[in-house]
Amino acid sequence: MKRFFVVFIFGLLAGCSTPTPQTTPQLVNVYVSSAAYPWVNDLYNCAPTSAVINLSDPMSADVTMRIGVPDHLTTPSFQISSEDILVIVHPQNGVTSLTLDQVRSIFLGQVVNWTDVGGSDISIQVWSFSPNEDVQGIFSQAVMNGQPVTSLARLAVSAESMVKAIEKNPGTVGILPRRLMTSGVKSVFIAAKAPVLIITKSSPEEPITSLIGCLQQESH
Repeated sequence: MKRFFVVFIFGLLAGCSTPTPQTTPQLVNVYVSSAAYPWVNDLYNCAPTSAVINLSDPMSADVTMRIGVPDHLTTPSFQISSEDILVIVHPQNGVTSLTLDQVRSIFLGQVVNWTDVGGSDISIQVWSFSPNEDVQGIFSQAVMNGQPVTSLARLAVSAESMVKAIEKNPGTVGILPRRLMTSGVKSVFIAAKAPVLIITKSSPEEPITSLIGCLQQESH
């Protein structure tokens, strides 16, 4: 009887204990530039259980993932990798490589036919990104010395659209991060090597610090 009484009391105490509260995962809004999309899988894989990743627009983002250091950066940034920025062409235009001066002249619109740089007799069609895009900013600093590309340049709205444009036309030329290369384009010049960055609005706390640490480890 005594044993039953002890077990009964234990059961009452267990039934009256406060349940462990469930932690609600924190929503982390992340803006990823189109050039940095090759790292999106790492972003999801590195998210701790205490975080839910939500891809968002730049204005509402807690975290930005991009290539290159933006102008006038005043908030914390963390390098997670590095990437080559390439000048790409269609495989059939006859050019195997270009010099810095040749690339600059092409994007300024001073060279308008591939024969002028050792290629086939095809008119050159320049493709670029918006000046606000991270890759375009890197290219402008490394190659153009701040000069704008030709006003005749076509505008690619994303890295994916850049690839599609170059793949379709033997006369095209554009710029692209190495990780987004396909068999339908070829590289003829390395414009720059740039850091892949995570940028936060303020000093990061958990779970963002764990996310950044994991991303840095994934790149090694």
